[in-house]
Amino acid sequence: MHRMLMNARNILVGSAIALALGVSGPVYSFDDGAEVTIDYRQGLMRALGGNMSATAAIVVDGADFRDNLLAHTRYIVDATQDIPALFPEGSDFGETDALMSIWEDPERFAELSRENHEAALALHEAVEEGDDAALMPRFRSVGESCRACHEDFRRRD
Repeated sequence: MHRMLMNARNILVGSAIALALGVSGPVYSFDDGAEVTIDYRQGLMRALGGNMSATAAIVVDGADFRDNLLAHTRYIVDATQDIPALFPEGSDFGETDALMSIWEDPERFAELSRENHEAALALHEAVEEGDDAALMPRFRSVGESCRACHEDFRRRD
């Protein structure tokens, strides 16, 4: 008798759960891949900002870490290689500073990203060549290209 009651209870509970899930409407979930992409993008951008700050400390402020400059500018070049790939469709949610204009005007976003990468390459080449006279203007060019993209595609605080 006890076993029959337990089976009846299990059937009743299972039926109630199935009914609740069936009438609750569609369940929406986000793509876990997009969340991971957003986490990666944010980490890369923080690291990019850190390398820009370290480069500024050396180039602008004269910090005595000139031996590290090549590594910092190499990272900037590598990180800016394909910025639009960090913003695939479906990664336009969550706690992010990315504006919807990234997905609404992808051509302009790609153009500014390309210009940023080219400026980073020019800076890195100056470091490789030991062209101290070119460091400041090329660093400034990278900063201006970052700012140009941030004006249209990044939320301001």
